[in-house]
Amino acid sequence: MADEKAPDEGDDTQGIPAQEPVPGSSEESGAQITNGEVPTKVCAQCSTQSRTNGAFCPNCGKSYVHSRPSRKTIKIAAIALAAVIILGGGTAAIAQTVMHNNEVVAQEAAAKKKKAAATAAAQKVAAEATAQRASDSAERALRMTSVGEIEASITTDAQSRVAEGVLDGPIDKSSCTPLGGGSTDDLTAITTTFTCIAINKENADGTASGYRFSATMNWDDGSYTWHLGD
Repeated sequence: MADEKAPDEGDDTQGIPAQEPVPGSSEESGAQITNGEVPTKVCAQCSTQSRTNGAFCPNCGKSYVHSRPSRKTIKIAAIALAAVIILGGGTAAIAQTVMHNNEVVAQEAAAKKKKAAATAAAQKVAAEATAQRASDSAERALRMTSVGEIEASITTDAQSRVAEGVLDGPIDKSSCTPLGGGSTDDLTAITTTFTCIAINKENADGTASGYRFSATMNWDDGSYTWHLGD
């Protein structure tokens, strides 16, 4: 009769029926099985190392098997990512449009400001020119009045000389003309010299004769002098 070998008390596999590998409990959980021994597994949740055939950690109860995301979950994530990308692109486009619009508004404002400044400058120049013309016209009119005063003074002087018997009368008026091509219109001239005639005879041809006087007008202070002769 064959001898029967007593079971080894230290054999942990005694009485444990053979089991089919549990999906995800060996290769998928990273457990290593050597010579039919109970695999050693490391829990990803609590990091506890245990020898077990179970699919759950004896320490924390978490599954050794990491569930893979379903196709539906992946699809939803992809749609969400696409939406984020589209939204980000749309936001960037809106920001770029707003920036462009701001630049256009700033350029238009700068152009309007520049145009307004140019218009104001042109108006100022025109106003100054108008004021200068008015001032020049007033100055020329004043000079003509001063020439009239010179002529009146020479007439009075000539009449007094007639009364003294120095000149022959009658002397009714005098006429003065700027000497040497001068002009009372030349407002840059400080002084003007005149040749004048104290008229005692008017000819039929429209000319006149009389006694020659000379006069000088100082336009700065409004004074003038005259004398008989050249």
